[in-house]
Amino acid sequence: MPFAQYHYPFKNKKLIDKDKQFPADFISEGVDQTRGWFYTLLAISTLLGRGEPYENVISLGHVLDEKGEKMSKSKGNVVDPWYIVEKYGADTTRWYFFTINQPGDSKLFSEKDVENCLKKFILTLWHCFSFFATYTPIIQFQRPSKFDYRFKKRDVLDRWIISKLNGLILDVTGFLDKYDVVNAARLIEKFVIDELSLWYIRRSRKRFQRPRNEKDLKEASETLGFVLSTLSKLTAPFIPFLSEEIYQRLRGVELKSGSVHLEDWPKGNKSLIDKEMNKKMEKVREIVTLALAKRAQSKIKIRQPLPELKITSQEFKKEPDLLDLIKEEINVKKITFGKTFRLYTRITPELKEEGIIREVIRNLQEMRKEAGYKPKHQIVVWVSGAKNLNEILVKNKEIIVREGKIKDLWIQRKPKKFFGIEKETEIDGQKLYLSIKKAKSV
Repeated sequence: MPFAQYHYPFKNKKLIDKDKQFPADFISEGVDQTRGWFYTLLAISTLLGRGEPYENVISLGHVLDEKGEKMSKSKGNVVDPWYIVEKYGADTTRWYFFTINQPGDSKLFSEKDVENCLKKFILTLWHCFSFFATYTPIIQFQRPSKFDYRFKKRDVLDRWIISKLNGLILDVTGFLDKYDVVNAARLIEKFVIDELSLWYIRRSRKRFQRPRNEKDLKEASETLGFVLSTLSKLTAPFIPFLSEEIYQRLRGVELKSGSVHLEDWPKGNKSLIDKEMNKKMEKVREIVTLALAKRAQSKIKIRQPLPELKITSQEFKKEPDLLDLIKEEINVKKITFGKTFRLYTRITPELKEEGIIREVIRNLQEMRKEAGYKPKHQIVVWVSGAKNLNEILVKNKEIIVREGKIKDLWIQRKPKKFFGIEKETEIDGQKLYLSIKKAKSV
């Protein structure tokens, strides 16, 4: 390598002598081949007067057991690779080795760590796609490459995730150009988990589930679809099977080649990277973390609205979109500014009532999921509780029907023939009985 693969000097002399296939871009082998392989090639090339035969060396550490001992059948500590692949998938196994540590370090193999890779990254990426597929009509996701993401009036979350995506493309490309596979993979993992799943999709749920208008759903769908199609290309060298699956299912994308593995590598656009926006969103998330910690200290559930959050970041006074993100994530009615950070936790009767309604809707959504109903399915609901609880439900019936996609809602009176999923829960210290079933289509 690169001599023997071309049967040099007996054949293909021009490929080597004219430096068309010399030196090799990289060479890879186990750390035990430092002398037997890396050094031998260098010695051969030097004897031939060619100099260094390779430009980069990737040295791989050994796979050891959890205690750092060499695997041996006699010790009984051998792990069957086919068992791991069958149980967790080839992509998960690959991702484990790409991210666990640097290539040259020994791998203290742990099945638990492989399982964590599946749950933490692989399933998160798949759930991001599943969310898109569930709530996005395919007609809404067409020709994403034609869309101008610099449009100033576009939703702040769309502009932010596209900014972060372009930064990711540039950084991952830079690491791969340096043969730094670990840091490239870890950047992708951080983006998918921390930025796409835990923030963009989390904060964009209403735009997909209950959009303000068709334009809002279209823009959110275009953005998420574009991010997922780009991610399928970035992850293709790492997790080839899941990347291909996502790519093939994104039928709104202009499929040029039929396979993600024949696509061009994404190119990052520096003009779409808004560093100021990135810093502001980072500050927003810091504020959210602090406020959620205050909620946890007060033992107040996130579904219980609170009256006010006072923040010290004066620069947000002219950023209503960012303030709305904070308000929704913390579930407060208003945000004010001051010299000290403070979360007001006094709950008025009106706020308590709103919290009860949100808790009822949450239970209904969980029951819908348990029943396997799709978002498009309307349901029929029966609820019954204490007198004051029923009065609150009657008063807010319209909200519950709208938020829960309910066709008919019976409060207290249960129909004679009612089949579906039933549940008994406790809200504000009072028992509440709920039952749902799919509404008959007209």
